[in-house]
Amino acid sequence: MLGDCANCNCNHMCARLGKSCTGVQTEEVLALYNEEERRIMDAAAYVEATYYMKYTRLQETAAFARKMGYTKIGIGFCIGIAEEARLFAAYLSKEFEVYSVCCKNCGVEKDVLGLKKVNPDAPVECMCNPKGQADFLNKQNCQLFVSAGLCVGHDALFARTCKGPVTTLVVKDRVLAHNPMSVVYSGYWKKKLGLE
Repeated sequence: MLGDCANCNCNHMCARLGKSCTGVQTEEVLALYNEEERRIMDAAAYVEATYYMKYTRLQETAAFARKMGYTKIGIGFCIGIAEEARLFAAYLSKEFEVYSVCCKNCGVEKDVLGLKKVNPDAPVECMCNPKGQADFLNKQNCQLFVSAGLCVGHDALFARTCKGPVTTLVVKDRVLAHNPMSVVYSGYWKKKLGLE
């Protein structure tokens, strides 16, 4: 079963009954986590259990940072949600030192790298700079990094470059109002994607 949990044929007994269908022993699982990662697991479990169905993702992010004892949060966001990012930063700034950096930081044109443009006729179309976002936030000594609406692939580069834990506040989906789960809730999209 290991490697195909999406098509589980044992009714996810790992979650329901605390049983493994993988042959992986508890000791092996525990050995995967170092001391800092166990602190993260503890804080995440605390937030989940304490605020389950009570807090929004934004509130949970603040609660997690608080439980971890973090004081500096860095937000890497898409320029398309600049106003939302301003509000996220305003909320988090009530309690934390917050740094934010948009995806188009440094203003490098796509032509420089030969990248495909969304609008080929545009005289200027700047590339996203996810590694630059992470580098800036690393230099601010951020302790928690927040990904907000970055493009697919750019979010991966951002997460890989950050020198600390990364959590996702917003997942970009321009078609579905940044709610990619909608694709499996909508009869129209399920049919269109051949999921019915």
